[in-house]
Amino acid sequence: MSKQVITINRTYGSNGRLIGKALSERLNIPFYDKELIELVSQECNIPAKELEKVDDIASRRIVAEHLRSSMMIILDGGIPSNVDRGYILRRLIRRMTRRLRKLQIDTNQISTLIDISIDAQKELYPELETNKERIKAVIIEEINKFEKTLERGEREFNKIVNKLKTENKDTISGQDLFTLYETYGFPPEVTQDLAEEQGIKIDNTEFDRLFKDHQEKSRMGSEQKFKGGLSGNGEKETKYHTATHLLNAALKQVIGKEVHQKGSNITPERMRFDFSCDHKLTDEEKKQVEDLVNKWINEDLPVTIEEMSKEDAIKSGAECMFIEKYPDIVTVYSIGDVSKELCGGPHVKNTKVLGTFKIKKEEACSAGVRRIKAILE
Repeated sequence: MSKQVITINRTYGSNGRLIGKALSERLNIPFYDKELIELVSQECNIPAKELEKVDDIASRRIVAEHLRSSMMIILDGGIPSNVDRGYILRRLIRRMTRRLRKLQIDTNQISTLIDISIDAQKELYPELETNKERIKAVIIEEINKFEKTLERGEREFNKIVNKLKTENKDTISGQDLFTLYETYGFPPEVTQDLAEEQGIKIDNTEFDRLFKDHQEKSRMGSEQKFKGGLSGNGEKETKYHTATHLLNAALKQVIGKEVHQKGSNITPERMRFDFSCDHKLTDEEKKQVEDLVNKWINEDLPVTIEEMSKEDAIKSGAECMFIEKYPDIVTVYSIGDVSKELCGGPHVKNTKVLGTFKIKKEEACSAGVRRIKAILE
């Protein structure tokens, strides 16, 4: 005897369970929802909790809803960033990425998921179809950036949790939460999700205090950035300042064009250079950067200066931080053909006088920002 099965595929908030129960009563047939998990558990002698991991409805809903919301923000011109709606978009994509991993869905399939989601909505929002490729590009790029951070962060999170268990504790300290954020670029909201899943608490009060201190230090540092980060205008500071231009250019060649200077601090003893980067530099990468800077130093490249309008400087490809703070007429410093930046100086006349460049330390500065400390010998 054949049996007929009616399935109801529902979206979150549609009251599909209530509709299903009403339908089963009207047709006088059994109704199953979560009850199926218990039945399979008993029949196959598999713990219900293990089956629930497979049937992770919450994660599937989060993926569907976050993907839909992300597409709408991108359609409206939003891009992932750390401010305003760009930050909301970034958080949506990141949370969706982690849930995809939890569901063991390869993030390479996101393009297919976008196709499915757009196909379901294109009658109401036909502009989704016409902007499909742009939407895909933005989401895929953000996922690719975040996956490396997610993998490292989850690994460190698990170390913290294992340590808590051995010490018979149930709360992640604010310091550990801040370390995950500052050193590994792991977003606090993701740590919060992971902790909740494992029934672990978080000391948000301590984290908030540490984060506030971090913001204050960053603010004080940014006040010095526009001054070139120099503690003075002596001969040593001038050499180090020139070397930051070479370091910036070398990082772009070794790591990628997406690297940008985020700040610097220079004293007569050393230089400190902050730059955007989503991973800890390998020993090989540090060596390549070091060798490239020293190669340019030994080539005795000329350091030249030009005055031009800010608009022309930007068109010429000159790099710059805080472009809005510069006057209409700016100075552009070029080092051979390897570096071109808007800058206020001071600089040496040629690279040969710099000596030998040596990286002493490379570390995390904040989420998505790394720091190099180096000397000239």
